[in-house]
Order: sequence, then C-alpha cells, then structure tokens
Amino acid sequence: MKYQMVLWDFDGTLAYTGRDVWITLEHAAAKCGGRLPKEFTGRDSNLGKTVKEVFHQIIPKPEEEKYEMFEEVVRVHYRTLNDYQNTYLYPGIRQLLLKTRAAGMIHFIITMKPQEALEKILKQKDWKALFDGWISPDSFPGAERTKSEMITDVMRKSGLEASQYVYIGDTWSDVDAACENGIDCIGVTYGDGDTKQLCARKPKYCAQDVSEIEKIIKEGV
Repeated sequence: MKYQMVLWDFDGTLAYTGRDVWITLEHAAAKCGGRLPKEFTGRDSNLGKTVKEVFHQIIPKPEEEKYEMFEEVVRVHYRTLNDYQNTYLYPGIRQLLLKTRAAGMIHFIITMKPQEALEKILKQKDWKALFDGWISPDSFPGAERTKSEMITDVMRKSGLEASQYVYIGDTWSDVDAACENGIDCIGVTYGDGDTKQLCARKPKYCAQDVSEIEKIIKEGV
C-alpha cells in the first residue's frame, strides 16, 4: 500500500448528500417567506457556498434581519429533523473501505459537517464500522477548527510520517488543507465541488471514480 492512513472529506467524496442538504435549505428559505431559484438548487456545486451566500439567493429577497433565523433553522433542521433518506455512499466506496481496512489501511473522516449531523448519518446508515474515526469542526472545546487544523490534529495524534497520509476531497479547499500539512491530496471529480477550481489547485492526483482512488492509494498511480 502506498499510504497507511487515508483522510476523507465526507460530502461529495464519500457520500452524496446534496439532495438532503437542499431539502434543509429550501425549508429554511420557506420559513423566511421565500424560495431558492431552481437554477441555483440545480447545481450541487452551490452547496459549497456559505449559509450567508445561500440566504442572499432567496427570492423575494428577505430582510437582512432574518438571516439569524435562517441560519438557526438550517442548523436545527439538518441536525435533528432531516431524515437523510437521499444520502448514500458513492458506488464502490463501501467495497473499497472494507477491502483496504482488511489489509491494514486506516480510514478517518475529516469533514466540515457538524459532528451531530455526521454521527446521526453514520449511525442511521450503519456506516460507523467502516471507519477508524472521524472529526468535525465542533468536535473540540472552544472555537471551531478549520479543515487544515483538523488534519494537523489527526496527524499529531496518529504520529505517522507525512508521506504515509493522503487526503481525499472534492473541492479546492481540500487541496489547500492537505498542502498546508505537507501531505498528498487526491481530488475527486465526481463530487459536488467545482472541478475547474479543484484542478486549478493541482492536487497530487485526480480521480474520476472510486476505482481510480483504489489504484492510487494502493500503487500511487
């Protein structure tokens, strides 16, 4: 195996979560007296936008004072009310995890998804046993961590050489976080992220599907 520990982004890399996230955002928009345009919700790459940016897409445009309510509705609905019926692992991911973990490879999720929502999905879908651990920005006491800071924390605790890690993600920010920690990154082009922006960051490898990920993490090709 080329790598000993694989660090995974979650949304758009391990699992398709887009439809369920849109359901929450559309619910919150309705609570503000508006809706999100179909041309906006029709592009999953828009899920990479901040909650504030999504709020500004609502039509008719709500009063700025409603933003805090929108943000709170999004937080509560996605963590506690969303049933995640439309969330699923990308084809081949489960088999890849089972096969490589049996061979001794470590798989760890590092995601910007809130811990409560992540663990609810992992439990509901019976995915917990597929991973050696996971971490979210709010997994720490005090201030939330960036993705780069979370990678740093996991590397410090696991204690491997930098060359033994690889981070897999679907956005340009995933590539940046990996580079900031001196580790390789595999950019996946099947996810939610903007492929052009992803490739512009020049990740070590690019993978169009899970079979290519498997080849890279095993052989480095």
